[in-house]
Amino acid sequence: MKNREKFAKEILDIACNGSSIAMDFDGNLVPCSGLNCNECCFNSNSCEDCDMGIQKWCESEYVEKLTLTTKEKKFLDLLLPNYKYIAREKNGFLLAYTEKPIKILETWGLANCVLINMFDIKFDFIKREDEDPWSIEDLKKLEVKKDD
Repeated sequence: MKNREKFAKEILDIACNGSSIAMDFDGNLVPCSGLNCNECCFNSNSCEDCDMGIQKWCESEYVEKLTLTTKEKKFLDLLLPNYKYIAREKNGFLLAYTEKPIKILETWGLANCVLINMFDIKFDFIKREDEDPWSIEDLKKLEVKKDD
């Protein structure tokens, strides 16, 4: 799905009010007149360049913003600091590693690790197909959503 499809209602609402779209740094679509140019993701040297940026964004594939559940965030905060990476194994198990594991034939190298499935923590966006393990420090920076 392209961004223009995902955000069709917001784009239409802004256009019907006589404005062009702008995007703040939190990823919210707003009327262009509602932001200073330096506050817009489409900011450029000229309106023509902004239009090209908007068109490129509209035709780009929509990428779901990754979020953590409160349970996942609490787990990461409680995890011992020597654990640096998380990866999903071929069998679906989630493992936390003290060193960056290397993927060999669809299996992560057996660095010092601990199985974390027993804690009922999902991390659904971590896939076994991932090329690299996920840095725990990077995961901690993700936005947190409330658990369902």
